[in-house]
Amino acid sequence: MKRAVAVCLFLVFLSLSLTGCWSRHELNDLNIVVGMGIDKSEGKYKITVQTVNPGQVASKKGSISTASPVVTYEEIGTTIPEALSRMTVKAPRHLYFAHLRMVIIGEKAAKEGISKQLDFLSRNMEMRTDFYFVIARKTDASEVLKMNSPMDPIPANNIYTKLDNSDKLWSATGSMTLNHLLQDLETEGKSPSITGIEIVGDRSIGGKTTNGQYIEPPVVLQYAGMAAFKADRMVGWLDENDTKVLNYVQNSVYQTTGYIPCPKGEGNITMQVIRSDTVIKASIHNGHPEFDVHIRIEQDISDAECRIDLSKATIVPELKKLTDNKLVTLIEGSIKKVQKNLGTDIYGFGDALHHQYPKVWHQIKDWNNVFTTVKVRVHVNSILRRMGTILQPVDYTRKE
Repeated sequence: MKRAVAVCLFLVFLSLSLTGCWSRHELNDLNIVVGMGIDKSEGKYKITVQTVNPGQVASKKGSISTASPVVTYEEIGTTIPEALSRMTVKAPRHLYFAHLRMVIIGEKAAKEGISKQLDFLSRNMEMRTDFYFVIARKTDASEVLKMNSPMDPIPANNIYTKLDNSDKLWSATGSMTLNHLLQDLETEGKSPSITGIEIVGDRSIGGKTTNGQYIEPPVVLQYAGMAAFKADRMVGWLDENDTKVLNYVQNSVYQTTGYIPCPKGEGNITMQVIRSDTVIKASIHNGHPEFDVHIRIEQDISDAECRIDLSKATIVPELKKLTDNKLVTLIEGSIKKVQKNLGTDIYGFGDALHHQYPKVWHQIKDWNNVFTTVKVRVHVNSILRRMGTILQPVDYTRKE
């Protein structure tokens, strides 16, 4: 008898320790949000969400349907949560953010400041932190989310994958996650930079499912430079070269492609950068901070348009010198342009000074103002690893 009572009590206590799924939702009751747009309109938030139409995404191969694989909903509210709550009068299911891939912020909203917008994204328990941020260039975020994409039936997935590939293979973009963005905003001596996206082509067709039926789509979503911020407010744009320079200085280049002019004659030699490492060293001269940027790159030759014999011992040092000089000129010129035109330290020089000379850093009241006049020296050490499967260009033996 005592044993039976003990077993019953054990089972009761065990059941009390089990947690219930108080916040569970059935899959059939969910609207899975893959993209979110944040715009400002007359002092209020205009929120757009792109949700998956599961019936169309899961349709059988070979079946033809005119229905869109995604559906967008748009609403205005004083706060972001209010706008999302208002969507319940339009959306037939609960908006579920656990699979969010992209957050797109309109250029106007970015110029007004993004800190308040990030509070909801950080606080919401449904959201993961691995989604990417981009800035809608010369348009609203809502317009970007309303464009259909070729190749991938879900546009948010398309621009997520596109950004991921471009960041790793071209380095003229940057994949900014929520944690990374919050870290940049909290770091003393560094301002954020977020990749821009623009609509190229006929927008009137881009919102139709027929956009994906063309060999050459009439409208595409294309990444274009980076938005530079001062604190949490956008102040301007970087072009493609400036964005590459930013990634070099921030040690964020995975792979990229560049070229140098042929040592003799016309044409170019294409270099494939396969590795890049950057170290920023701060120093103090006459009470003023200065910086030396040391960049070491490893590269392969992927194409040669000129008639040179790569087996000659004198060629490699010559190519190295051309590469080093071109990168030094490009990077130093780009940094000076940002200092003059944007006046914001998106590179992290202030952060380097903060860590290497904390006493000097704490004496500086307005770092971005100081940044505009600091001297930056760039040192590049390029190493040629591989020349490909041939040492001489295809037309090397051809007579002139």
